[in-house]
Amino acid sequence: MDFDKSTKIAFIGCGAVGKTLAVALFRAGYSVVAASSRTYSSAKALASLINGCVSYESISEAALQADLIFITTFDSAIEPVVNSIKWSSNQAVVHCSGVSSLDILKDAKRQGVFTGSFHPLQAFAGVDDALAALPGSTFGIEGEGRLKDYLTQLALDLGGRPIFLQSSDKPLYHASAVTLGGVLMGQIAVIAQIWQDRLGVERNEALKTLIPMIRGVADALEANGIPDGIAGPYVRGDVDTIKKHLEAMKSVGIQEMQMYATAALAGIKFAAERGVCKTEDVTVMKNLLNTYINKYPI
Repeated sequence: MDFDKSTKIAFIGCGAVGKTLAVALFRAGYSVVAASSRTYSSAKALASLINGCVSYESISEAALQADLIFITTFDSAIEPVVNSIKWSSNQAVVHCSGVSSLDILKDAKRQGVFTGSFHPLQAFAGVDDALAALPGSTFGIEGEGRLKDYLTQLALDLGGRPIFLQSSDKPLYHASAVTLGGVLMGQIAVIAQIWQDRLGVERNEALKTLIPMIRGVADALEANGIPDGIAGPYVRGDVDTIKKHLEAMKSVGIQEMQMYATAALAGIKFAAERGVCKTEDVTVMKNLLNTYINKYPI
């Protein structure tokens, strides 16, 4: 089977990820012809965004219309969806989970179907924002032969950077991504809440102050790399400042202090690579962080 821009594509799962990828592919010249979802209204909403795309209440009916089916449901629904479809050997199925391997597509593979995965390493809070963020994003790809080549070209056509994953690497790949996605968002929310509770700045107003700094941190790392893009008291070996940080965060709560201390301890070796502070200061900082981590458990 050959794959190109004329390959007919269907989307099963029409949330933010499905809508974003479907619209992006359509804009890049790909043929998106069918959509289905757990709720028919979601499928209709996706189809309304794309000329020539038809929504279907039946997942199996949508799959019949296409050569390649993207499964963009919640991870727990991927395998049941795949198992519910009667596949043809001239089809391909691709899931978009960052953590799941190709094993969840094994029922389709037994029926002679090409299988792959295509994970956009990006946050999908809303379709418009996600579409704007896709260019420059990384796409984690699993697959073989012609399907792998097709998914690679697809990523490039979306302005992305393809990387190739082994199934055994997927959990660590996704955990690292979520650490910089949802987990980081949670940490930012914690800090914004501290500004509201302790500094008197409403948390969404606090974000307006904090986000430019976050962008600056990302820009510094992009421009200078590791370790030269790292800055702050751990680079300088400023032990007194770090003690004040730990006490201040402890006054907010043990969980907040642990968040600060464990993240700082994990990253201190990269700060030390700058070679700015003395080796003995690095040891003092590590011991100080470990003391607070162990003395005040959650």
